[in-house]
Amino acid sequence: MAKTRRRKKRTHRPDAVDPSKKSDPRTFVFKRGKYANIMSDLEQDIRKMMLPNTALNLKESKRNMLKDFVSVAGPLGVSHFIMLTATEKAGYMRVAKTPRGPTITMRVAEYSLIRDVQASLARPRVPQNAFKSAPLVVMNNFGNEEHMKLATVLFQNMFPPINVQKAKLSACQRVVMLSNNKETGRISLRHYSIGVAPSGLKKSLKGLLQRKGLPDMGHMQDVAEFITKSGYGSESEGEDAESSRVTLAQDLGRGNVASRQSRVRLYEIGPRLELEVVKVEEGLCDGRVLFHRHVHKSVAEAAELQGRVESREALRAERRRKQEENVRRKRLEAARKEADKAAADLRAKGKLPASDGGKGSGATPWWQKELEEAEKEVQREEDDDAAYFREEVGHDPDATDMVGFRSGGGGR
Repeated sequence: MAKTRRRKKRTHRPDAVDPSKKSDPRTFVFKRGKYANIMSDLEQDIRKMMLPNTALNLKESKRNMLKDFVSVAGPLGVSHFIMLTATEKAGYMRVAKTPRGPTITMRVAEYSLIRDVQASLARPRVPQNAFKSAPLVVMNNFGNEEHMKLATVLFQNMFPPINVQKAKLSACQRVVMLSNNKETGRISLRHYSIGVAPSGLKKSLKGLLQRKGLPDMGHMQDVAEFITKSGYGSESEGEDAESSRVTLAQDLGRGNVASRQSRVRLYEIGPRLELEVVKVEEGLCDGRVLFHRHVHKSVAEAAELQGRVESREALRAERRRKQEENVRRKRLEAARKEADKAAADLRAKGKLPASDGGKGSGATPWWQKELEEAEKEVQREEDDDAAYFREEVGHDPDATDMVGFRSGGGGR
């Protein structure tokens, strides 16, 4: 009998994505700098915290520049960068919005890795299914300062927004808590897993509901003996029991039924971070400095610095425009030479009259029109520069006074 070929069902195809729906934010976590290798363990822990919307196995090299990450961030939908750097004295973490900023630089005052946090707990709880969904974010006491408002928006936009009407409680497995201490000026970052257990039940009954297999009750006369046996108090009778009890809106399984009370507990996963905001920049690791913890400038100094930056950017844009104009003019000049060469070949073969001059029907070639316009534009710019020099200095400029003049015959 011939064997029938098994056909794979198309279950691997993702559901159709709504084009009007905004995609979830994604992050790149990487380290930079000479002493960045000491932050390798923290880099892996932060990547795990940002799952699933991050590249867990991202490979970076010392040869990679920041522009390399920016160039691939757009096609991959990456919206934020978390960059870890270190000096001989301290470690730093930069959080940036791609592709144009802003950027917040924070000093890592203290940190503990996931393995350190788990080793300090009596009963660590790190469910693997918790990393299949993005964590919730809770922020506290960030204040009304401008740089703290910017930090609040930047941290919130790193995580997917929550739709309260459509959110599933089973997807809320983790939470990232950020709390600002105004006295010390530090931001405390903590990472927890969320555990839910039925409230108001005996521990034995609760264990019976939460376990997959049945317990050994062969030595008992009745199942009531298992439930009413002494020595097992209610796990809900601990400290702060009332504040941790909530009424569920959806079924979560294992005894957690909708419209009944359950107790919510947080189990720390790690890492722990103590951060100090040092600098806020307008662009992606560059641009105008909006805030600096250690450097304070007056209004006049800030205006002078901003004017200097704007003049430098204007000069850079002008040079770029002139370079593009020169490239265009050289391209047209090359086209003219090619046309003259082709016309000379045609005249040599007798296919073009010698008095035609390469114009064929008598019309002006396209390259000649554009070349004339380019030469007129360059001459107009030179006349404007000369008039400005004459107005400011008082005499006509020499060849050495022009911007494009180069003295000497040396190399570059």
